[in-house]
Amino acid sequence: MNITKLTPWFLFLCLILLSDYRKVKAHERTQKDGIFGFKAKTLFVFGDSYADTGNTPFPIAASWRFPYGITFPGSPSGRFSDGHVSTDYLAKYIRLRRPIVYKWGRYTLPGSQVARRGMNFAYGGAGVFQTIYEVVPNASVQIDSFEHLLRRNVYSPADLNSSVAFFSIVGNDYLAYARRNGTKQGRPAFIRKVVKQILLDVKRIKDLGVRKVLVALSPPQKCWPSLVTPKGCDTNDTLAHLHNSLLRGGLVKLNNEKVDNNDKSFLMFDLYNAFLTIFKNKGAPGVSKFPEPLKACCVGTKPGHSCGDISLIGEKLFSLCKDPKSFFFWDNVHITDQGWRSVFSLLLPDSKF
Repeated sequence: MNITKLTPWFLFLCLILLSDYRKVKAHERTQKDGIFGFKAKTLFVFGDSYADTGNTPFPIAASWRFPYGITFPGSPSGRFSDGHVSTDYLAKYIRLRRPIVYKWGRYTLPGSQVARRGMNFAYGGAGVFQTIYEVVPNASVQIDSFEHLLRRNVYSPADLNSSVAFFSIVGNDYLAYARRNGTKQGRPAFIRKVVKQILLDVKRIKDLGVRKVLVALSPPQKCWPSLVTPKGCDTNDTLAHLHNSLLRGGLVKLNNEKVDNNDKSFLMFDLYNAFLTIFKNKGAPGVSKFPEPLKACCVGTKPGHSCGDISLIGEKLFSLCKDPKSFFFWDNVHITDQGWRSVFSLLLPDSKF
């Protein structure tokens, strides 16, 4: 046998095998590092009640009253749920301890272990603009607080280089618009204004040094229990579609502004389709079952009352379901622990929640 003649073929075969090996390793790295493509070590959160883990002040937040928190941690903790919310599940996904809430974390010293966990600036009731809750900081003010910590050198360039941010503003601006008697004709223009501000906000977070920003799309708001009719919910929500369409397009444009378009700085967290999938299947396959996914576990007993309300003499003004795990909605707007687990199982399917 002439080995000299076989050498070129042998080298060619080695190159093919080496290429396949690199692809496998790259795939393994992607699986290990999840959607971000690197090992995130710090998590920053900006947003509303879907992401708040305890910032909202007690006097205005039902989240500090029973029965909120009955599943986790066993008593009210400021989360608008019976248990974990989106921030908790995202932290678990990237294998980090949940970030500290800003109302305590603002006193953090540079380089501390607490700082390296990241920080949650989200407040229930927040929007990109001022909503009906005057004491609640909007997204711009939340980012101001983040920038103040950076000026104090609480976070180093290395912390930021391995950081991700979650931006979850999903509806309070529109609720405030309705409360202020905004017209139906003027709503599309207001949606464009809201989305434009979201894009400015997330770009600002990135420009401050955060490596990747995960941005929540709007859920189907007409499917909230407070808006559902006897016929069900309106899944052809043209206004939510407009919001999400504009936001998708804006994030694509921001990603395309980068020199290396393969490394996307802005990622989408599609709550809209995750919610619809859960409604259609009455749960998430292999994770949960919600016999009546449009009903809430905890509701007011009379019009004007809501989950957690009590009378002046201590009488409960709400009713509570027996098993929160069989409900997707916790109250008229917010999601149960099991509901959030289902959402994340759909949007981040490689993880075990």
